[in-house]
Amino acid sequence: MKLQYINKLLVIRTIILILLVYGQTSTIDAQQRTQQRTQARRHGDRSGTTLNIVCSFSDYATIAKEIAGENAEISFIARGEQDPHFVPPKPSYAMQLKNANLWITTGMDLEMWSSTLLDKAHNKQIMDGEIGFVSVSDGVSILQKVEKGDRTEGDVHLMGNPHINTSPLNWKIMAENITIGLMKVDPANSEYYRKNRDAFIDRVDRALFGDKLVDMFGGETLSKMLDNQTFFEFLDKEYKGEKLINDLGGWLKKAYPFRGKKVVAYHKNWAYLAETFGLEIIGYIEPKPGIPPSAKHVQHIIQMIKDQNITLMLVASYFEKKSPQMIEDKTGVKALFLPLFVEGVPRINNNFQLVDYWIEQIGSNIN
Repeated sequence: MKLQYINKLLVIRTIILILLVYGQTSTIDAQQRTQQRTQARRHGDRSGTTLNIVCSFSDYATIAKEIAGENAEISFIARGEQDPHFVPPKPSYAMQLKNANLWITTGMDLEMWSSTLLDKAHNKQIMDGEIGFVSVSDGVSILQKVEKGDRTEGDVHLMGNPHINTSPLNWKIMAENITIGLMKVDPANSEYYRKNRDAFIDRVDRALFGDKLVDMFGGETLSKMLDNQTFFEFLDKEYKGEKLINDLGGWLKKAYPFRGKKVVAYHKNWAYLAETFGLEIIGYIEPKPGIPPSAKHVQHIIQMIKDQNITLMLVASYFEKKSPQMIEDKTGVKALFLPLFVEGVPRINNNFQLVDYWIEQIGSNIN
């Protein structure tokens, strides 16, 4: 009897030990799984989940959509017809950013309004320098840099002209930056993002130069020549008995009739468009950025338009209409109000449609 009792105690103790060991192992396994999930989140592993991407502007959102595809829900803050310099910091915008995995912004001093929103969002991941922050301007050749500026010069962009979206050449750099951001927060799908980036860049090249030149020389080579202003000199050369200019297609061919034409503009937001498509902007309605034109300055512009027989004035559609229309009435110049961003007017739903619209409108209204 005593032996049987001792055996029962041994069995019970063994069972208890097994349960304790199993429980500890399960706890360790659970802790390890939790640690692995935490580390995966830190390193951007979001396999099987949908990314939440927020962009400052609609143009960046449409490029991000081309690259992220079905892997992301993409939204933007500033509406297409809105002044990009002044966006009210609504609580709903902060809520958008609170849940974002990626914040895509110009990365210069255009979206000064975003600082308040980011502070309210309390999302460390998307702050400048963190894994979820994307500056689309990195690597862009910035125009009109300012060496020294102060408030007497108006709303000067000390980092240079931030309206980089108006040149298709810059979209390709933006796409590179967005792709890097996506691969950081979702490395498991890096190859997918690279493939979509390459397809987007090829689409931009063919829309800009036409298929024939891209097939002959490659979009990267053509882009470098256009950027350093040797492209049209190159096209003047002969290739297989014909001048290469005859092979030009795309937007550059459509814009060729107004290449070299002089225009005036309300604000400096068309500088990159002019650089790419060869317009010469000889004066601005705003004497200094953000400062309404004085009567004296308006009279100076009127005289300049008359003296140089200027036929077109470019005005972003969010600006006041009074000054441009008054100048139009006094000189006969066409005040052409154009959307600066995607969705600025109905049926303009992506960057390609936007440039189609710009070129069509400029070509139809310039002499």
